[in-house]
Amino acid sequence: MASVVQSSPRPSRSLPGGSNLKFFIAGGVIALAVAYLVTMGLRGTTEYFLTVSELQAQGASAQNQVLRVSGTLVPGSLRHEGDGLSVHFLIADAAASTPLTVTYTGGQVPDTMADTSAGDVEIVAEGKLNAQGTFTASDVLAKCPSRLQDAAPPEEHDYAATSNSGTPPGN
Repeated sequence: MASVVQSSPRPSRSLPGGSNLKFFIAGGVIALAVAYLVTMGLRGTTEYFLTVSELQAQGASAQNQVLRVSGTLVPGSLRHEGDGLSVHFLIADAAASTPLTVTYTGGQVPDTMADTSAGDVEIVAEGKLNAQGTFTASDVLAKCPSRLQDAAPPEEHDYAATSNSGTPPGN
């Protein structure tokens, strides 16, 4: 006698589409991690700089924060200390009530700052404002002032009007 064993269908261990759900969750986690890393990377490079007047308007709230401040070098204010590493200068903008004293101890400053006769040397200094109102810079950048004039465009010559039926001018 043979007995017939009927096998009943096995219940599925995973829900329909369960393996796809795992991939979607893993992809979402990876996408969030990449977005976080990009955001953290851009945060340090997209720092806004303040003008001298904006920094002065912030007052004591701007002290001991790493900031970038922009202004025009006050002509004749650049002083080198005897140690050869420290530099003091003033920067200002049109709306500033008083110039901002900047101290930089880092050695070499940009060569464009040495031209004390120019009144258009733009400076961007990164550092901290102390309680005495002096900006202690850890980095100093200077924009190169343009001394070039706009050149007149070259004269255009209408060769077609001076040409006689295909012969070069002057023949």
